[in-house]
Amino acid sequence: MAKMVYFSVDLHGHVNVSLGLIDKLIQRGEEVIYYSSDLFRPRIEAVGAQFRSYEQLISFGLHGGDRLDTFFIFANYILERSQAIIEQLGDDIRSLKPDYIIHDVFCYWGKELGRQLHIPCVSITAPFPYIDEMSEVDPHFFMKMILRSEENSFLLKHKDPADAFRNYLHKSAKLFAHKYKLPEPLNLINDVFCSREDLNILFTSREFQLHSEAFDQRYFFAGYSLYSRQEEVTFQMDWLDGRPLIYVAFGTMLERLHVLYRNCIEAFSDIECQVVMSVGKGIRIDELGVIPDHFRVMSYVPQLAVLEQARIFVNHAGTNSVYESICYHVPQVVIPQAFDEFMGAMMVERAEVGLYLKTQEPSASEIRTAVQTVLADPSYKENCVRVTRSFEATGGLDRAADHIVQYVAAKGSQLTSRKVLNG
Repeated sequence: MAKMVYFSVDLHGHVNVSLGLIDKLIQRGEEVIYYSSDLFRPRIEAVGAQFRSYEQLISFGLHGGDRLDTFFIFANYILERSQAIIEQLGDDIRSLKPDYIIHDVFCYWGKELGRQLHIPCVSITAPFPYIDEMSEVDPHFFMKMILRSEENSFLLKHKDPADAFRNYLHKSAKLFAHKYKLPEPLNLINDVFCSREDLNILFTSREFQLHSEAFDQRYFFAGYSLYSRQEEVTFQMDWLDGRPLIYVAFGTMLERLHVLYRNCIEAFSDIECQVVMSVGKGIRIDELGVIPDHFRVMSYVPQLAVLEQARIFVNHAGTNSVYESICYHVPQVVIPQAFDEFMGAMMVERAEVGLYLKTQEPSASEIRTAVQTVLADPSYKENCVRVTRSFEATGGLDRAADHIVQYVAAKGSQLTSRKVLNG
């Protein structure tokens, strides 16, 4: 039995996607010590992992500024938090004497602690996968489809904005490496945002992934598997009466979406259906106006239970929303709001498992028309089935867990031999 430390962040989508894999590793006899925030303690302990708190050392969320500024602000935040966590928890991790570390892509501190301890590390990609090599396939992709900075005044001053962005990225990486005393050359996308290792687990399939040819043998496509998680909120499922169920949710992080939620209410106010709407804790329900009787609007709902009954899911193209909807064979209408959600929306559109509304605040009429279009066309549901089969064909979490155990054994032997040779 090996001892493993898992580093996650305090985001629902990142914790939820890890639980099934942790369960599989524990079934294989691994001892798992899982670091996250106190909010997720019940879910983590429910799979048999030992929970450890970050003690308020992390607080991931959205940051101010335009998208280009926010990219670099977030990179600095990850590295600054890494420094603080290593300083405060480094001795505790060393005393645990883990055999290996698995860390979320945003947990650069896991990558650095593994390097310091000379133990194998595995990176887990919870968001939609993006790596720097994708720019070799499409030089404009990251700037246009993730940062959506094609209109940025700084970049527009240059003849080739994509090339200007690459130069800016390279110069910024050198500054970050100097500031945080990191090994060079530093690649901000691969090293900081992806915390890339020799083994990286992606919860998708090559068939669904954009520019999958950019991902080499270091990346293991594990598909996406539903895992029943402990939900903190109950929902009266007996309220559902058989009418078509429309599920609406735009994640737990996004705020100031009052207009979008009101437009959804207007869109479905006179349709023969039922609507479950999850608005998060950042929006007061009483500010959304009159709620029709065939609606249930809550701060949080048990998403898997609702998706099991839903006919269509209107969402922000967040990772969990897109994948869980596909796995339940529920077509989508996606309205992305930030960063990798735009890539998720492109994946939904390309796979034809739903419709991508390009406006971030579509009108009630636009939302209603999109939903009616998807509901009237059975091919969207059929494509969900097709993509789900591509997830299953990867071997899923069982194969991913086996791959990790085998990799750790081989990599551990290499590191031990190197350590002996170096004295």
